[in-house]
Amino acid sequence: MENTNQSKVRSISMPDSTVIQKVVHRMMNGRQGNQHVQPAPMRALVCSTDSIGQALLQPELASFFTDLNNYGERALNESLPSLSFGLYRKFGDTGERKLYEDAYFERRGRLAAIALLAVDSNGAGWIETLEDMLWDVCGEYTWCLPAHLGTGGVEQVNGNIDLFAAETVHMLAEIVTIHADRLDTRIIHRIRAEAEQRIFTPLYREQRTYHWQDADHNWSAVCSGCCGMAGLLLLEEEAILTESVGQTIRSMQAFLSGYGMDGGCAEGIGYWVYGFGYFVYYADMLREYSEGELDLLNGSKIAAIAAFPLRVHLSGGTFVNYSDSAEQQEIPSGLLSLLASRFGIQIDLPFHIPLFTDDPCHRWAHLLRNVMWSSSAMVLQEAGATPAERGIIMEDLGWMIAKGVLDSSSADLTRDEPLAIAFSVKAGHNDEPHNHNDLGQFIIHCGGENILCDPGAGLYTQAYFAPGREQLFHISSFGHSVPRIEGKEQTSGRQAQAQVLEAKVSDDDCTLDACLELTAAYSEAASLVCYTRQLHWSGSAKDIGTVAELRLKDRFQWKNRAMSSSSTLYSVEELQRPSVTERFMSRKVPERVHEGQIQWQGELATLGMTYDANQWQADIEVINTVDHDNEPVIFYRTSLEWREQPDKCDVRSDEVNPLETVCELKFTIEPK
Repeated sequence: MENTNQSKVRSISMPDSTVIQKVVHRMMNGRQGNQHVQPAPMRALVCSTDSIGQALLQPELASFFTDLNNYGERALNESLPSLSFGLYRKFGDTGERKLYEDAYFERRGRLAAIALLAVDSNGAGWIETLEDMLWDVCGEYTWCLPAHLGTGGVEQVNGNIDLFAAETVHMLAEIVTIHADRLDTRIIHRIRAEAEQRIFTPLYREQRTYHWQDADHNWSAVCSGCCGMAGLLLLEEEAILTESVGQTIRSMQAFLSGYGMDGGCAEGIGYWVYGFGYFVYYADMLREYSEGELDLLNGSKIAAIAAFPLRVHLSGGTFVNYSDSAEQQEIPSGLLSLLASRFGIQIDLPFHIPLFTDDPCHRWAHLLRNVMWSSSAMVLQEAGATPAERGIIMEDLGWMIAKGVLDSSSADLTRDEPLAIAFSVKAGHNDEPHNHNDLGQFIIHCGGENILCDPGAGLYTQAYFAPGREQLFHISSFGHSVPRIEGKEQTSGRQAQAQVLEAKVSDDDCTLDACLELTAAYSEAASLVCYTRQLHWSGSAKDIGTVAELRLKDRFQWKNRAMSSSSTLYSVEELQRPSVTERFMSRKVPERVHEGQIQWQGELATLGMTYDANQWQADIEVINTVDHDNEPVIFYRTSLEWREQPDKCDVRSDEVNPLETVCELKFTIEPK
């Protein structure tokens, strides 16, 4: 599989500086004498207080509006949570970040709710409360999170721009633009002054260097996109706005370089929403601002990235969730609707407008665009139907997916729809953004749930991003369905890379064949010569069957222990193969049917695993941990420990050959 920077850069076409300068000059001249015309960037959202108010009353938004209104009533009657020094210092002192962030995002949520509800001119107190909140946010010591400020000293605060400082300036810029005719002018001037001091001066006037400007992951898109959108709305000097547009486009090019031509996001579906979402939001605003002349949403690579969530969607809103993503992911309905319209994507996700409270970070960009862009007409296919693309190989990313259906009517007479099934396996390397040491990890899915699963993201703490992070459950290979070899876990680093020896899929019969060499991931296993994982998945597609099957074959080859002397005798202990422990992760409780068979009971299907009980001893562990939101979660790790013993007490060296351990397993999935 090709995974080079050269392959990732192909098909990225960006306007040059001359074009940018000409466009900005023309648009700035167009503003003169038209101060009462809504700024062109906001016309991309068709945004005014009247249009937002009308959108909120659409039947499709009834649940969203009820949730928003309930949240807003509380925001109207309660003071904003304080961002005290006691909370601020916690990360630098102890590494704990959640308490400060809970208060921070609650403040953003209340501001967003009031800003949306304040479009109702009859709502008593909305504008006054909005003004107080805007003033309060402008007075925050920093718009950054302490986790992004090192020890949090003054020298680390001044001029610093992280994801959330960028999101804040964008949020304030859109709110002040939407409500410009109703806000006190002193509020408007304060917002402009804070945006200038905290964002525009260090970024565009002083042109400071930030680590995210050339990052190939979500930071470049979110930070540059948010600051860039704020610039389109607030900047009034042609030279500075030209610098803003040029900088933003360069950062967006860096962001896109992190994607291969297959459009796959190594950070997972959650970070696709975050990074690519903000890329799209900026691109759409820039296109509107430039009257279509600067359009970043062009080319086969962008189309492939846009299709990523539909390719990794398995069924029922459950996704392939390698890296720091959740299985169940809310895809912003506004973003999805825009991409479906722009690229003609066939959506097989249930149409759902996320509630206001579904996003704990209350990201303004998603919220407003869900209100203004969501369209049920963009859903072209009912959820649960056979996906248009059943066999998927993302060569740059190293993900392979096969989707299909099972006939479940014979198992359940009340069920007349086929049961969605899927399988996925991951190659890649162990130095990816938000990396987990998970080469060879696989997922078995049925009926909207991942029965053999990936743990996804853990709780973000200081340790989660510090040296030694691979010792944490969610990150380490011991939290994934991959083996421990000679007591050693997979190592971190770019050199730990999977070699794809075979990868092929068939849409006709829903099969996937893959063979990965994973030796480089186990550099600390001293006796290991070669480790390969071979997988054959057979599902159902055209001719719907009642059973799906995965055959897994792990082959471990060991160094020859023979000595030079032909008279050397070996004891039983010396001839034993090095240790191997196979492991399989699930949120479902494993059941021992009998020696040689394990079962996991899903909601709609049963997954069984058969193994050679003469060679492997099964063990089941209960792992209590917390998820990304600090909620308790239980995983069950099923282990198979190699236990074969040699049948000779001593053998001469000329009889000793390179040793090999083979683990052959069969997984079957059947409807209940």
